[in-house]
Amino acid sequence: MSSRILVVEDNLDIAEGLQRSLEYDGYTVSLATKAAHALAVATSDRPELIVLDLGLPDKDGYEVLRELRERGVQTPVLILSARREEADKLQGFRLGADDYVTKPFSILELMARISALLRRASPAPAPAPAPGSDAAVAAAAAAEAAPKPGPLSDEALRERYSLTARQIEVVRLLAEGCSNAEIATRLEMSYYTARNHTEQVLGKLGVSSRAAVGALIYGQG
Repeated sequence: MSSRILVVEDNLDIAEGLQRSLEYDGYTVSLATKAAHALAVATSDRPELIVLDLGLPDKDGYEVLRELRERGVQTPVLILSARREEADKLQGFRLGADDYVTKPFSILELMARISALLRRASPAPAPAPAPGSDAAVAAAAAAEAAPKPGPLSDEALRERYSLTARQIEVVRLLAEGCSNAEIATRLEMSYYTARNHTEQVLGKLGVSSRAAVGALIYGQG
């Protein structure tokens, strides 16, 4: 299931551009242009992350953040604002913000910060059973008995899906769960080039979501 992100931004050009970029990365995005709407969505829908502008028309973004924390909403909040002074950033962190990015911003950096916040906020995996316990022995036996299909080879990806060498690199990173921003960094390309490669790869593989890539690559021998 894709992470749900609430973007609170009254500039529609910025809001819709950010929505497109996030949706290309596989996120589900809601938009709010006013504080009242943002508070309602944040408390009812409980998104996994909130991107919050400070200069909202009906209420300052700091007040939105304060109210969210007072209501017990602990969703990670990334402030995205043109206010660049150190005092502004410190105020945001004092009120409970988890990150602060100033405008104008790099979409590549912003997407990487969003991905990092979501990773930190995700639940920790359940602890492994203690060595020698009945659960550990049973898990080891099941793992040994289970078939172990290997990932599709580069040759198979070329022959079955007509992928180029660069697209195969993108597929491998998608299978690891990398976002477009992370792919851009790993392959030393622009964010938009990475996004275009991702779209082309999904089309050639015949899958509708990024999450399906890993299953396709590792679920076949």
